Amino acid sequence: DAEIALYRSWWAQRRVDGVFLLDLHIGDRRVTVLEELGMPAVVIGDPAGAGSLPAIWQDEPAAMRAVLEYLVAAGHQRIARVTGPPQLFHTKIRTDAFCAAAGAAGVRAILRAGDYTGESGGSATRGLLRGSEPPTAILYDNDLMAISGLGAAQQLAVQVPADLSIVAWDDSAFCEVVHPPLSALTRDVAGYGRRAARALVRAAAGAEAGNEEEPMAVLTVRGSTGPAPRVPAQPAQPGQPV
Repeated sequence: DAEIALYRSWWAQRRVDGVFLLDLHIGDRRVTVLEELGMPAVVIGDPAGAGSLPAIWQDEPAAMRAVLEYLVAAGHQRIARVTGPPQLFHTKIRTDAFCAAAGAAGVRAILRAGDYTGESGGSATRGLLRGSEPPTAILYDNDLMAISGLGAAQQLAVQVPADLSIVAWDDSAFCEVVHPPLSALTRDVAGYGRRAARALVRAAAGAEAGNEEEPMAVLTVRGSTGPAPRVPAQPAQPGQPV
């Protein structure tokens, strides 16, 4: 509500020429309001949730399939995903693609909700690894949750990647400096931003600005992923020597 009120105020006073709309929600009311205002806007996200607004987007289902294919080829049969907030439209897109790809491959898909914070990544990881059938691979919806997940696994004496493979959906410099460095989906973030800015400039000038698909993210394989263990590791229990 506060964001919508701000858009109305900005546009009434012509304080901005246009806006980027980020983190689409399922059934996002901001889209309808911006359409009604006629305020130039570019959605950073899937056009399926963008209404008539131009969208700069990537094929997230294809990227998800590529990650699952890589893990399944490495022998992983129980693959978990720690998601972002469930109300976000891209979380739903990724979850649907994850479940569909796992089903097509005949492997078990396990979901745990996160909120992009390190705390949620660590908590979800501990819960997964202390279960009766822990996953042999975990995909995290951002780099911060993945790094915290790596730390949680190490605290439980679960070796990465010998016992557990970890993949981050977002690549960053942090993924490269932890040990082992994290496998992650790499995208041209700066190029993405430049193309989004150009689209907004066109929209603000009254020119036609249609949807623009970005190159798909590419899985960069580093030291956090490997073949599935023959016998999944059981984490150390409280009070057990690590």
